[in-house]
Amino acid sequence: MRNARLNRPTVRGSAHAARRSCGKVKMFLMATRETLAVCAGKAAMWASRRAGLGAGSNLPGKVALHLLPDLPRRIASRLPEGCALISGTNGKTTTANLLAHFFSLLGERPIHNRVGANLVTGITAAMVEDCDLRGRPRGRRGLFEVDEATLPKAVELLKPRLVTITNLYRDQLDRYGELETLASRMRGALATLDREAVLLLNADDPLVSTLGEDSQAQVVYFGIEDPRRQGEGIRHAADSKYCRQCGAHLEFLQVHFSHMGKYRCPACGAERPSPEIAALEVELEGARGSRVRLSLMGRELEVDYPLPGLYNVHNLLASAGAAYLLGIEPEVIAQGVESYRTVFGRGESFSLRGRRLFLVLSKNPTGFNEVIRTVKREGTSLPLLLALNDRIADGRDVSWIWDVDFEELASAARFVVATGTRAEDMALRMKYAGLKREAITVERDLRKALLQAVDRAGEGETVYALTTYTATLDIRRMLSRMGVAEQIWENARRKGA
Repeated sequence: MRNARLNRPTVRGSAHAARRSCGKVKMFLMATRETLAVCAGKAAMWASRRAGLGAGSNLPGKVALHLLPDLPRRIASRLPEGCALISGTNGKTTTANLLAHFFSLLGERPIHNRVGANLVTGITAAMVEDCDLRGRPRGRRGLFEVDEATLPKAVELLKPRLVTITNLYRDQLDRYGELETLASRMRGALATLDREAVLLLNADDPLVSTLGEDSQAQVVYFGIEDPRRQGEGIRHAADSKYCRQCGAHLEFLQVHFSHMGKYRCPACGAERPSPEIAALEVELEGARGSRVRLSLMGRELEVDYPLPGLYNVHNLLASAGAAYLLGIEPEVIAQGVESYRTVFGRGESFSLRGRRLFLVLSKNPTGFNEVIRTVKREGTSLPLLLALNDRIADGRDVSWIWDVDFEELASAARFVVATGTRAEDMALRMKYAGLKREAITVERDLRKALLQAVDRAGEGETVYALTTYTATLDIRRMLSRMGVAEQIWENARRKGA
């Protein structure tokens, strides 16, 4: 019996040592698997760029996630300053890149999906690019734009400290479904944020302003307060017209554009929240941008903002508000706004054959309408290139073009070259908008269409290219091959992210 009792500690010690050894082996194997996933992702990125297949903004993420699905969570947990997410229908890329630019002025380079790939694969690819072979991030924080439908998964994986929502519009109904369904999923994800997180919401959007109602996070609002920014009332393309609380029709006291503005519910009394981040005065200057007086929780500053349109003022508010909430001083924000240059396809200008090409992404009714209003400020008799694609990333259903106010564009056009996979649909829409048949040219080949529009324009004249998502990417790649523009990934890296 004595020998048996004396031997027990030895058995226990051996079992404990075995478990420790097994744990170390598991940790080693997991670390090895993580290294393998990161290395494979980096290799895929190098190969994609080397072969000229693209920016390598999604494929590396697909490869890395296949080997280790938990990789984004692991890398995010090692970021000392955590993650900030930017989501919404329009303005994600501009808002995120402007915020990244603010950090660059402080000498900080966040891990950031600067090319705009905003699914989990794109976020993972950005992490793979900006960490070492052992998965240790080189930056102190993550800054990611996130597709609206991907937001719940991103919140679960990344446990963000700040989430900014720009707006919600109808966009790719074949993928997202109705707005209220999408908003409900987003609302559920935001309800999982802890008390230390901050939620920055657009007060001017009746649907977005309600997304924090179930969240424990601190909620801060941004919005336009200039009473002069009164539009022409609610248009047929507007989306959020009903009260989230009781379902009654909202009363709009001021409309900036689409369903953005000041509103209240005459039935239950719900109303637009007062924004702590506000544009107090806005002077629009067409394609050149605007002059804006901002209030950041009571601290005011004036900036010359180089991006055009009132819709871009919302992007300014979202990025400046996020920057201020993350600890950046107003003086740095002002410097960043005025030194910022847009990223690919968001109002870029190029010189081509003695003409200026103004390229702007236009992907849904509200976005297109606001681009049209901006372009109209440039005068009449404008040369236009309209590119409409129906690939998966654009949305297969292009019936939304009938909700765009192309009648306003037709009155300002000298000619239109319609191109893209649905060039004929765009040409038909412009015909019904009132443009004479002889002023419309259909050319499905994007390169031929671009050069035709440029050649038909006068020397020194500007050609306005209004293009859907994949058409924008196609034109940028084409311009890169022609030596007119940088590669997309090089352009994004140079922008300071």
